[in-house]
Amino acid sequence: MSVTRRETLRLFGSGLAATAVSSRDRNDDYLPAEKALDRARLLQLLGAVPIAAPPLAAERVERTDLGDVVREKVTYAVESGERVPAFILLPKATSKRHPAILCHHQHGGEFRVGKDGPAGLASDSSQHYALELARRGYVTLVFDALCFNERQDATGRLKGGDYERYEAMYRITESKSLQGKYVWDARRALDYLETRPEVDASRLGMIGHSLGGQETLFTTAIDTRIRAAVSSCGFGSLRTLKRDRINHNYALFVPGLANQSDYGAVLALVAPRPFFVAARTEDPIFPKDGIEETVATARRAYAALDAADRLGTFFEPGTHAFSPTMRAAAYTWMDQWLAPRE
Repeated sequence: MSVTRRETLRLFGSGLAATAVSSRDRNDDYLPAEKALDRARLLQLLGAVPIAAPPLAAERVERTDLGDVVREKVTYAVESGERVPAFILLPKATSKRHPAILCHHQHGGEFRVGKDGPAGLASDSSQHYALELARRGYVTLVFDALCFNERQDATGRLKGGDYERYEAMYRITESKSLQGKYVWDARRALDYLETRPEVDASRLGMIGHSLGGQETLFTTAIDTRIRAAVSSCGFGSLRTLKRDRINHNYALFVPGLANQSDYGAVLALVAPRPFFVAARTEDPIFPKDGIEETVATARRAYAALDAADRLGTFFEPGTHAFSPTMRAAAYTWMDQWLAPRE
C-alpha cells in the first residue's frame, strides 16, 4: 500500500508529514499476505487524529542549572487548545549542536510521576535515563503522557487508572485510540526538538522503559525522523499476552491490530534503522518467548534490507526493570549510532 503526501497529511496531520510511504518503506515481503503491514495501514489502525498540527508556540516556564546539565521546563501545543508540559535537559553550552533523544516515561501505575521520573525528580535511579543521557552529551526531552502528572483529569472526577480507562474507551467511540494519541504527542515532541538551536535534527533518537518502551516501538515505526531507538521491557507478542491472560495498559491494545498482524510487524517497519531491545527473562508481563517471537519477525525484515546488525537485543535474568546493565547497553547502542561528532 503506497500513499501520497496529501494522504499522509490527512492520516497524521500537516505538521507531522515526515512519514510519506514509498516502495522503500515496504517491509512486508517476509510475512504472509494476510499478515502484511505497512506504515499507512498502521496509521489507519491507530485511528483519527487532528487534520492539522497547530503552531508549537513553545514557552519556557523555568530554568534550573544542575551543574553539568541545564534543565528547562517548557510547554508547547500538541493540539488546538491543548498544551503539554515537558522537561528538556541540555548539556552545558558548547559551539556544536548535539544529538537529541526523546525519553518516554514508564507507566507502573505511577500516574503522579510521568516526566519527573526520567528527569531525575522522582522514582528510583533506574528511571532517570533522560538525566543520565544528558550527562553523556545528548539533549533529552521528556513530556507527560496523557493521564500522567500534570495531564491527569483536569476536572478531578477521575483518578489514576479510571481516567486512563475513560480516555481510552471514549476514543474508541470516536474512531480513535489512546495509542494513536500517544504517538501523536510523541511526534509533536520531535517537532519541538527540531526547533531547538542546540539540537542536530539529523540525529534524533528515542528511548523508554515499559510504557516508554511501548511508545518507542510505535513512534519509531511511524516516524522516520527517529534514527536510532531503544525499548526496555516494552512489548512482546499479542499471541503470548492472550495465551497467558495478561492485562496491560489500555494503549497497548490497538483496535484491529490482531486481525492484521502482531507487534513483530510493527517493529519490522523500523527497519533498516537501528533498534535495540532490552528485556528480562522472567518479566511477568512480557513472556520471553513473546519477545523472541516479535524480534524474530522483525529480524527477517532487517535481513531483507541487509541491516541485520541494526536490530540488537540484550536479555538478562530478572523481572520487569531497567537495570544498570541494561541501561549501560542501551546507552552504548545510542552512542554507536548517534554519538556527538568530534
